[in-house]
Amino acid sequence: MKNINLFLFAFLLILTACDYDQEQMFDKEKDPVAPVLTVEGATTFVVTEELPDFFYSVLTWSRANFGKDIPANYILQVSDGEDFSGTIKTVVLGTDVYLRALSAAELYSWAVDDFGVNNDESGQKDPATLFFRIVAERTIPGSTAFTVTSNVESMLSKRDEGEEWEPVELTIRFKVVSGDWGEYAVYAWGESEVYGSWPGTTLAANSEGWYSITVPVNRPINLIINDNGNGKQFDFLKDPTVNLCYEFEIAADNSCTMTEVECPSDAAALYMIGDDFGSWDWSSGGVVEMTPVNGYEGHFWAVRYIAAGKGFKWCTKREWDGDFNSLGEVIGYTVSDGNAYVAESGMYMIYVDMENGRISIEPAKVYGIGDCFGSWDITTYPFTVENQVMTCTTTGNGELRIYAASDIAPVGNDWWRMEFVILDGKIAYRGNGGDQARTSVEAGKKVVLDFNSGTGTF
Repeated sequence: MKNINLFLFAFLLILTACDYDQEQMFDKEKDPVAPVLTVEGATTFVVTEELPDFFYSVLTWSRANFGKDIPANYILQVSDGEDFSGTIKTVVLGTDVYLRALSAAELYSWAVDDFGVNNDESGQKDPATLFFRIVAERTIPGSTAFTVTSNVESMLSKRDEGEEWEPVELTIRFKVVSGDWGEYAVYAWGESEVYGSWPGTTLAANSEGWYSITVPVNRPINLIINDNGNGKQFDFLKDPTVNLCYEFEIAADNSCTMTEVECPSDAAALYMIGDDFGSWDWSSGGVVEMTPVNGYEGHFWAVRYIAAGKGFKWCTKREWDGDFNSLGEVIGYTVSDGNAYVAESGMYMIYVDMENGRISIEPAKVYGIGDCFGSWDITTYPFTVENQVMTCTTTGNGELRIYAASDIAPVGNDWWRMEFVILDGKIAYRGNGGDQARTSVEAGKKVVLDFNSGTGTF
């Protein structure tokens, strides 16, 4: 009996120690837990003309909790407002996905194409700041749909400001490799109709089939190629910034595939015309025929006295067709109103590198070399500027040999690639020719070079 009483006492003690709790008898449904969104990587999307081929950022988020073993379907929402009250772009991600990489192309599509705001001044869309959130949807077959939404994260979008670019006159060339249009013309719309009213200016191909378009400084400018107003056309370039060359493949429906190609070298000739160089008259004898750098196709040079405020430019032909004031890289001079200018009057080396798209105008450097100057050491016997000519005095007897140099010239120790001599009172340039005839000079002779008139005396 004593053992029975002890058992009953222990049982009652257990019952009194445990209160009745209904929540412990059943599984109570708990409130779902929303995912937490974070942005890994860049938080500023820089909009450029050529989109980089990589992923800018990655969105990651924690798992939404609807209860034990209950899966969730995830949806990415993108908007240009933090409250998502306006337009929303959605991307269905799938079940149990916790990461989304954002490519440059995708970000551009949202920031510029979908949410960008037109800017009348720039003629482009200003990119929008993007806001992201993740929506998690409970996926229990037969049950009522239920969603929870993450926090909001953002990504600033802005255009690449880069270096401020001053519009310059450009030359754009194209060759038609397939297509049967009878004529080709260029029309421009933007700041002005620089080639006249529709259909614009008719173009003529050179002997090698290249059409040339001189693009002035007017910006914005949009180029349209057409068949001289006979009903066929396609958009070409918008606001080009460098000289370019293209091959056109024109299909039967008049659409065009444009392939950028290396520009042909215009090694045959290059001319400089201006206020003091022919008075803008191509038939004048004052037009400068620039000298080829021996063995370097597309490289030309000339030494001239240039007056400040007097404009000039270049062309590969003695006519107004394809003339230009720069090739992209402008060194030592300025471009204004379609022409080139120097800041100060002086004797200059004009070096045109059509191969690499650059023109340099720098203080002229001319040297004597050989026995009549004392040795064959380069850059040792410089000519000096006197008013509008250059002079140097010989120190020995021998054949007169002279050459010019440029800071961007590739000739190095091959000074003879920019050599010239005096023959019959005239400056005779070697150019792409062979070794020249020469004149012997005695010591103590003052050699005078008048590059603008083309004469030389000693």
